[in-house]
Amino acid sequence: MTDRLDDSTTVAGIRILKDKYLCREALSGLFPDFYFAKCDLDAIKDLKITDKKLVIKPRKGFFGTGVRFADMNTDLIKLTTEIRAEVAAYSRFFPESILSAAEYVIEELIQGEEYAVDMYFDAAGKAEIMNIYHHPVPLNPEYAHLMYYSNSKLFDEHLQAFTQFFDSFGAILNLKNFPLHAEFKLINGGFIPIEFNPMRYGGFGLADLAFNSYGFHPIAAYYSGNAVDWSDVWSTRAELSYAFILAYNGKDVDLGSMQPDHVKFRAYLQERVEIMDYVTLDFKHNPVFAIAYVKSSDGDKLNSLLATEFSDFFV
Repeated sequence: MTDRLDDSTTVAGIRILKDKYLCREALSGLFPDFYFAKCDLDAIKDLKITDKKLVIKPRKGFFGTGVRFADMNTDLIKLTTEIRAEVAAYSRFFPESILSAAEYVIEELIQGEEYAVDMYFDAAGKAEIMNIYHHPVPLNPEYAHLMYYSNSKLFDEHLQAFTQFFDSFGAILNLKNFPLHAEFKLINGGFIPIEFNPMRYGGFGLADLAFNSYGFHPIAAYYSGNAVDWSDVWSTRAELSYAFILAYNGKDVDLGSMQPDHVKFRAYLQERVEIMDYVTLDFKHNPVFAIAYVKSSDGDKLNSLLATEFSDFFV
């Protein structure tokens, strides 16, 4: 894609943000005490880990593939074997330009609640937020991206902080007319970025949550340079939470002989939340079988979906 772009600044921004190591280098002025390094997959087993807990991730990655955590007690030989197998398995879904198999980034583990943002830098480099999501942890860690949700409380508490961060970071890379999906951890009242995905919004249809929830499409907003008046958006929706549900292929499912029961899964959702849209996917060519866009005024019922066992919906 970049060989078709004439704007060298945009090309440089894409290259830096797609590369987790170069991205950490760009962020080092904002977070000077943050530890990070790089190494090849075969060198992971020889890491000397002292008191820090580390996260190990592909230098280019997607969908949390090949991401592992390590401390001084971790069996790094076993961990390397696990990473190699997982990345090889997911390489049939994601090409080398998206998921790198050989090069990895090592960085300190950031403990905290996870959030995500879809945004773009306009023609003047000003940050325009398209959505803010909370990404809660599911009961089964194998279904890591099960839920992202948004509500007025998130915007009231964090819109200003995210806007200020992106204005500062965009100025470092001189980003203009540039869409971005970013992920953060909230720690000690401040956000530390953990990943950036340039020239797109949230994957697997996450960005469509804005269309289903608020009635505008963030991709169209980017192309037209439109900003969103979030106080107006939430003035009529303050009691609601809007969520993206990613329905995984069950961890114990034989995909050769079983298939998803969409009727059963939809009924399961409708017992707890209201479905705004439901999209079926080719489960034999994706690690998931459906996407559901839902809303609820009951936070407990919405959070109950975090205990979903997707193996129960294959027959």
